[in-house]
Parts: sequence; C-alpha cells; structure tokens
Amino acid sequence: MGELWQPDDPRPAWRDLDGPARLRRTGRVIGTAAAIGLALGAWSLLSTTAGAPSGDPGGSTVQEVEEAPGAIPTTSPGSSAVVPTPTAPIG
Repeated sequence: MGELWQPDDPRPAWRDLDGPARLRRTGRVIGTAAAIGLALGAWSLLSTTAGAPSGDPGGSTVQEVEEAPGAIPTTSPGSSAVVPTPTAPIG
C-alpha cells in the first residue's frame, strides 16, 4: 500500500501515452487554464464594480476641481476700457 501523499498508481508519463490519452490530458490542461482565467476575470470584474451605485457606469470616479480658475479678462491687451455697442430698444 502506498503512502498517504503518494497515489498507488501514478499517472503514466507523457511519452507512455497513446494519441487519445494525450489529447484528453491536453484538453484537461487547457480546460483548467480556461477555468482559472475565467475565475480571475470574474473576480477582477466584481472587485472593480463592487461599490459602484447602480446608476453609475462601472466604477468610474468623478474628480472635482477644488480651486476655481482665475478671472478671465474682459478687455483686450491693447485697450484699457470696454466700450459698449449701441443697441435698439426692445419692445
């Protein structure tokens, strides 16, 4: 009888497998890798959208500006005053 950590009948080496057995083993390896990839992708998606409200598009963050920009000058650099243009009276 084998040890607890060692199976009684170990898996055969790759070179000892026939064609269908190699194909099955390759399929198992690819399937395991795909399952791990899908699990990690789902975990990543859930961790980025976990705290987002339902109306918010997927975990995006809005950053607000704390300081207001400086005043925009109302005159051109060459003139010192703004002269209003005459308008017609309304109504």
